[in-house]
Amino acid sequence: MSDYILCQVKRASLPFYVENISKNIYSIEELCYYFYKNIYLIDESIINERLCNWLKDELGLSKLYEKLYRILEKEEGTSAFILAIFREIHYLSHEEFKKLNETLEILEKQLPAVRIKKKGDYLVGNRMYVNAIRMYENALISAKREENLGLQFEGEIYNNMAYAYLELFQMEEAAKYFKKAYEKLPAQQIRRQYFYTCRMFMDEGKWREECESMGADEKERKEIVYEMSQVKPEQMAWNTEEIDEMLSDFKKEYHRSTGF
Repeated sequence: MSDYILCQVKRASLPFYVENISKNIYSIEELCYYFYKNIYLIDESIINERLCNWLKDELGLSKLYEKLYRILEKEEGTSAFILAIFREIHYLSHEEFKKLNETLEILEKQLPAVRIKKKGDYLVGNRMYVNAIRMYENALISAKREENLGLQFEGEIYNNMAYAYLELFQMEEAAKYFKKAYEKLPAQQIRRQYFYTCRMFMDEGKWREECESMGADEKERKEIVYEMSQVKPEQMAWNTEEIDEMLSDFKKEYHRSTGF
């Protein structure tokens, strides 16, 4: 598969609208491309009768429509639905198809809260920050129903929410969630980011008080001010891979400091 799309089937007059990332899709090739590049965003908002009807009515794929409709009726799952669409036009090479199948199998075994968090991460990657925050909120609700995720997972979500708020220039909200993240996952890098964020909207006196309340002495405060003066605007951007890497470091630090 390459990153360009060579259409084998006619284009639709009326597109299929993907709400998650506000995107119109006009062909089955574009649909496969969307699935392949946004695997964590696939859910019941796109795997449904509306998509089946669009494939039949707009693209004339009646046999595929019947196949997908049976999959929905028999509740065979997301994997069966998606793979049937890829098979229709042999969009992937054998190795790519095998890898996709393995990824889907892994996703189906993940806890709901983990899948929802990943959706939030992918929405951030598409700069859909408001939708991402809503997804993170749903992940927190789901996580409270599940026993095996723990405080670290909540800390990861709060941390990612904070970065999403930073991208929206909502500094007070970002600071609030960095603080929540630090309470769940007490890594020094999260604490430091909290100080950076507070510096962006607090006056000098309030900022010093906040730093002191969390154990930052005069030396550390000077370090923070200096470090912020060296950061260029383009270095403030982030992506999900960088966040995942940071969170991995946070968890290692947490385990070293707590012995758990």
